[in-house]
Amino acid sequence: MTHVCHLFDDAAGWEQRVALRSLLDRLPADRIVNTVAAIDPSAVPPLRPLERPIHVFPRPVRLDALVAPLVGKFVDQRSVDLVHAWGVHAAAAARAATERPLVIELFDPVLALREAKLLRTLARPAGFAIVCSCEIVRRRLIEGGVPPGLCVVIRPGIDFGWINHCRRSLLREQLGVAKTDTLAIVPEPVMRESGSFEAFWAAALLNHLDNGMWCIVPGAFREQARIARYAATAPSRATIISPGDGHPFEELISVCDVLMVNARGDVSTTAIAWAMAAGAAVIGSAIPSVAELIAHKVNGLLFKQVRGKSEVGTLVRLLQDRASLDKAREVARGQAYEVFGLRRFIEQHMRVYDNLFSDRAPGEGIADSARVG
Repeated sequence: MTHVCHLFDDAAGWEQRVALRSLLDRLPADRIVNTVAAIDPSAVPPLRPLERPIHVFPRPVRLDALVAPLVGKFVDQRSVDLVHAWGVHAAAAARAATERPLVIELFDPVLALREAKLLRTLARPAGFAIVCSCEIVRRRLIEGGVPPGLCVVIRPGIDFGWINHCRRSLLREQLGVAKTDTLAIVPEPVMRESGSFEAFWAAALLNHLDNGMWCIVPGAFREQARIARYAATAPSRATIISPGDGHPFEELISVCDVLMVNARGDVSTTAIAWAMAAGAAVIGSAIPSVAELIAHKVNGLLFKQVRGKSEVGTLVRLLQDRASLDKAREVARGQAYEVFGLRRFIEQHMRVYDNLFSDRAPGEGIADSARVG
């Protein structure tokens, strides 16, 4: 029996929650015991929907080294065999606390590049792995000097049965969206650099021209509040839906028709994976992280960002291209079944664990499901 401690920091969000839920529910109970802990109390609210006990280490000063002794004592007392860190600072605390095998799971390519120096100091030739949710995360780590052999790509695992359950639910009705309306969403977290403001205004303009367009701006972020304030000044009927923390992002995207990714720089691709699986058409800027999964007019619609130019008009035009959107979502859902299978996700994580205990390379026996065939 292997005891795994899942350790979180302030980077915890919906991506970490859905990935951990899959592991907690599907890792073989006769082989794996799971414990969840956090070095920062801000990790608890995003993880609360898991309905699992979370041990929170007191940390009056935000220094990873100061919480390390508490982590070390905890893993000793619980006879933990491996620490699975879901953030760079959680990994730093674990690395300072114990020599046990360490897995770090990363979703954000911007964070990967920014923290590459710290990750280089945490790396060791054996008993260490960085699981990357997409190839762009792995590429940014390697560009930052992290040894390629320590990085392995494991694509998100998605429960298609659960998505179908959400789509059959009354959630759209609860949000005030008719079956014939178009429901769009922007990725969470909502930030200035994510281009969510322009994406929303494209939906609002289309709604003004032809009623029946809605846009979910999720979460409780500063940029979300700014967009909501501007939306209140719109002359036409309401376009924005601001659910706050009332509904998890993974539920919201499961009932949407369109995902708009208007970022100018690297972004996580987990929302794109969920959109593909849910049959929501993806409209995205042609940046490397989006183009890694989406091909224009094949399984989504792409557009080129122009520095200093608003993309609202382009987004409106793409939102109006119903024929291309319908074709793209059909192709994307078929691809999602092949790339984002839940069984593959579980088996590949188990393989990483086994590789570390056997002093093998972390990625041995693991193929990127987006590149197979």
